[in-house]
Amino acid sequence: MPAVGIQADRQMDLLAASVATCATGRSAVKIRDFARETGLEQRNISPALRFLTDTGLLTSGPAGWTPTIAGVRVGQSWTDNREAARTVFGEVWRDSWVYRLLISSVQPGVAYGVEDIAKAMKPYRTSTLSPWVHLVDWLELARWVERDGDGTLRLSKTARADARTEEAALDQKGDQQQASATDPSGPQLGLVLPLSMDQLLKLTADDYGAVMRSLATIYDVLSRQRA
Repeated sequence: MPAVGIQADRQMDLLAASVATCATGRSAVKIRDFARETGLEQRNISPALRFLTDTGLLTSGPAGWTPTIAGVRVGQSWTDNREAARTVFGEVWRDSWVYRLLISSVQPGVAYGVEDIAKAMKPYRTSTLSPWVHLVDWLELARWVERDGDGTLRLSKTARADARTEEAALDQKGDQQQASATDPSGPQLGLVLPLSMDQLLKLTADDYGAVMRSLATIYDVLSRQRA
């Protein structure tokens, strides 16, 4: 996460500037173009462009920055109607790692402060908090979190539903893994599925010999690795 020093709406101005510039026939946009179009200082532009690139709204190359297909949708709508653009942005960004991280980190129905969400989402305890605080600004812009009257934030209706769906899927997966671990007849994790005694008794002599030779070869290789 780059440490960005400007608000999310001003970074959205950078995205809109890239769309407008490339619409004139330019293949890419340079930092000096962004500075001219937005009035932002160059020292604030570079980390913002890194963030927009990391989240799939821009691509970068030797010639400069170019909006992605998703970036064009959001940037065009931002120029025309910012409130409508927030809805478009939330839809476009829903497939991003940011959204998946949010719904897996923040509990639905719970009120959070800005720093609480940032701490829940940052991957390592030693990570710097400020970039993740900045990310919360984007979450609010995308309408994934909503602000209560007391200033606390909660997951939006859509994000709450997705978070509960993901939680249910994880619970189901955990139940299946636990059942597999306790049920000898169920599928087991590993390279070779275990055979029950009933299954062995049903094998022909040739098949039984083939299975035993295969297992002997596998165990021989494993024993040499441990030696």
